[in-house]
Amino acid sequence: MTNYTISLLTEQDIAEYKRFITEHPAALYEHSLEVKDLIASHFKFKPFYILAKKGEKIVGALPLFEANSIIEGRRFVSIPFFPFGGVIGENSECQRQLLTKAQELSAGGRFLEIRQREELPAGIADDFVKQSPITDFIFHFKKTEEETFHSLDKRVRYDINKARKNGLSVKLGKSKEMVADFYKVYLYTKKKRGVPAWPYQLFVDALETCAAFVGVTYLEQKPIAAAFFFTHRLEIEYGFAGADYRYTSLCPYYLLLWEVIRYGIKNGYSTLDFGGTTKELNDGYLYAFKERWCKEKREIPYYFYAREKKNIPELKRSFGLYRLYGMVWRMLPIWLIKKISPFVMRQFV
Repeated sequence: MTNYTISLLTEQDIAEYKRFITEHPAALYEHSLEVKDLIASHFKFKPFYILAKKGEKIVGALPLFEANSIIEGRRFVSIPFFPFGGVIGENSECQRQLLTKAQELSAGGRFLEIRQREELPAGIADDFVKQSPITDFIFHFKKTEEETFHSLDKRVRYDINKARKNGLSVKLGKSKEMVADFYKVYLYTKKKRGVPAWPYQLFVDALETCAAFVGVTYLEQKPIAAAFFFTHRLEIEYGFAGADYRYTSLCPYYLLLWEVIRYGIKNGYSTLDFGGTTKELNDGYLYAFKERWCKEKREIPYYFYAREKKNIPELKRSFGLYRLYGMVWRMLPIWLIKKISPFVMRQFV
């Protein structure tokens, strides 16, 4: 058994950490220090980035945040507000030692939550409870734009063409004007769905510091659908989106996603990750929408550890509570949603 040096990230480790996540095949953009800074600065959660080293070389990492909530108490999450970002290492023993350190750090909290993209190797998380209530959807590009278009479900192709006939246009970029347009429809959607919204400045900061871009669909000069995307290696990952439901019949979001796919093919990307959802949320409409686009889907494994098992949340039960909260949230004015969303989001992660 290899004995790794397990420690927390310091300023002296930054260059080596960046090298590690650049080279490790399982590292995602969520593991980046830019994402760490976004969460710490906008939500005030305390980061604990656990490292496994051989000498001075980093060979494993687990990004962790201490989150305090009036509702859920003190808990430790890898990582908050993003679907993935769990433990990565050179082998399963390295991952196991990182998880052990995370268990030690979380001893004073209600529970520890690790959000993995793939299932952990057998035997390294026996003390954890796995829940997989969320499904991730992945769309793979073909070699050419034409081949990719014809691989789509015929209903999707029809709606893309319908959006074109309706005179809609799409812009992709990183300008502040586009962020403002994105945020208008994003806030509108959050109100309609009854969920909190990320603060505007976070998106501005993310465009400046992360590999990210915004897409907006316009009816003449009016933004009617928009989305925020992160990129990592050969993948584009859908992050956040919004649409003005008064214009749903024009199919603005279909054209937006198709233009993102076209952009991806032209710029050497291979996949668009549509992100995760469940059949319980939004009455299953978002699940059905993503399933229409994507032939590949996979369960996202969330791992929970707590000294007292009763403290481990039941995610499917939580989704039912979110629907109840959403009924109240939808009645709030947008100016109030914008103001109190960061505080509310900190309560649930």
